Amino acid sequence: MNETNTDPYITMARLMGFGGLVPFVGCAVLMYSGSPNASVIALFANAVYGAVILSFVGAVHWGLAMRADRSPYWYVWSVTPAIMGWLAIVLLDIKISLLALAITFTLAWSVDRQACLRGLIPAWYMQMRHILTAGATASLLVSAFAPAIG
Repeated sequence: MNETNTDPYITMARLMGFGGLVPFVGCAVLMYSGSPNASVIALFANAVYGAVILSFVGAVHWGLAMRADRSPYWYVWSVTPAIMGWLAIVLLDIKISLLALAITFTLAWSVDRQACLRGLIPAWYMQMRHILTAGATASLLVSAFAPAIG
């Protein structure tokens, strides 16, 4: 695949990726709306969305592991973000789960960065991941540290 800035596949990936920040940012904004009902919904919605997106971040490595030139151990990593996201929601207080999700996003970014440095994922994807991880993590942290609800 031609990896130029005008490549339609990369353009679509960026559009979808950056569009995926909208729920994170929207939930974080709603945490400061002054509406207890909106804040409660936004708090839980942000945590659930974070876990869903962590599943997606890991699934990228599942797809790459299916290539013959990849270690099968990438399958192990590919499910780890999903499990960590699920455990954060199931086991932790909701605001603490947001912090755990932010940490997991940072861990996943670090694994992706190492994969990129080894040539296992394309540079354009990693460039996008820098911004997406910063946006997701910032939104989760803003929500976690929002004033108490109601």
